[in-house]
Amino acid sequence: MDTFYGRWQVRIEGQPDATAELGPHPEYAGVRGRLTRPAGVAQLAGDIDDEGMLALDESEDGRSISATWALAVQPDSCGKEFKGTWQHAGDEAKRPVVMTRISPAP
Repeated sequence: MDTFYGRWQVRIEGQPDATAELGPHPEYAGVRGRLTRPAGVAQLAGDIDDEGMLALDESEDGRSISATWALAVQPDSCGKEFKGTWQHAGDEAKRPVVMTRISPAP
């Protein structure tokens, strides 16, 4: 699980690049962190399954889910790249998202 911890470059189609920082969730076996965009910071929390699928919930206000993420680790990336979809709450459209590791957790 700790291979998912660290800093990640995030590219969501149609949005400015962002940075995610992921670490262990303090309350259950999952991840928690934050997403930093030019427009502000959102909270992230989620789970990783045995096949390397990463499901994240994004919250812009810290109370309600503003977007959901579904990502898969990319073969031959050694766990350094995830690709999938990002969907804003209340919007049917899904946008491609790519997360690439910048650095592991200290």
